[in-house]
Amino acid sequence: MPPQKNHTRRVALVVAGVLVAALAGGLIRWGLTSAFGGDSKQEAIAKSVSEIKKQSDLPKQLDQVTTWTDVAAETGAIHYTYRVSSDVDPSSLTEAALRKTVLPTLCSTAETRRILDDDIAMRYTYAFDGSDDTVDISFTKAEC
Repeated sequence: MPPQKNHTRRVALVVAGVLVAALAGGLIRWGLTSAFGGDSKQEAIAKSVSEIKKQSDLPKQLDQVTTWTDVAAETGAIHYTYRVSSDVDPSSLTEAALRKTVLPTLCSTAETRRILDDDIAMRYTYAFDGSDDTVDISFTKAEC
């Protein structure tokens, strides 16, 4: 496979892994209707993250190059953390590329859109094996 095609394929695999995890997290969260019975937004985030952790068996290999390592409750956000294989050049996974690929899916998928519409941000951090480089990106309802 030519180097550019291989590079593009790896970036696509990472992004696909993100979407799988986001949708799984969204489905789990919104399946827990009892978690929202009068709870504050922060309590709902904490309960959702707790349930996601129970059902997700982390760390979880999402694809050939991406491992979902954690999900955490933050003030106003659900934070997903990933490790990306050293086979992927950190410069190939930019914030701009992630926004262009991930945002349309987050905004158009009912489960993740409901999370955003409740003013809960979705934050993603990617750490690269063998490197100190990271990519940290957040999405809010204002971006949809």
